[in-house]
Amino acid sequence: MSPYRRVAVDAPAPDTVAALRRELADRGITEYAVVDHGHDMAAAGAPGFSAWTLVFGNPAGGAKLLARDLAAAVDIPLRIAVIGAVHGSELLYRDMRTLLADDMGDVADALTDVLADLATAVREKG
Repeated sequence: MSPYRRVAVDAPAPDTVAALRRELADRGITEYAVVDHGHDMAAAGAPGFSAWTLVFGNPAGGAKLLARDLAAAVDIPLRIAVIGAVHGSELLYRDMRTLLADDMGDVADALTDVLADLATAVREKG
C-alpha cells in the first residue's frame, strides 16, 4: 500500500495550485512556501516537471504536536503536492500515520483528515 493518497482534479496544475493557496488563506492556515519544482529544475538546466509542493500549517497545532514529541518537528509543517496530469492535475499527500509514531496515531489521523479535507475542497471547486 502506498503511503500517498491521490486526488484527481479537473483543472490544470497551475490553477490547482492557485485554488489550494486560496483554500489555505480562506481557512486561515499559514502558508510557508510554494516550491515550483519544474521552474527550479529548468533553471538548473534539468528537464522541468509539472510539480509543486505547498508547505503549510497551523502554528498553534504544531505547538501541541511538539509538546507531545519534539521529534515530530521533522514531519511538520504539512505538505500537499500538485502534479500536472495529461487531463487536469492530481493532489498528493501522505497519510501521516506513515510518519508519526504509533503512540501519536490520533494526531496523525487528525492531520491526515486536514489534508484530505483540503484536497476534497480543491477538487470540488476545480
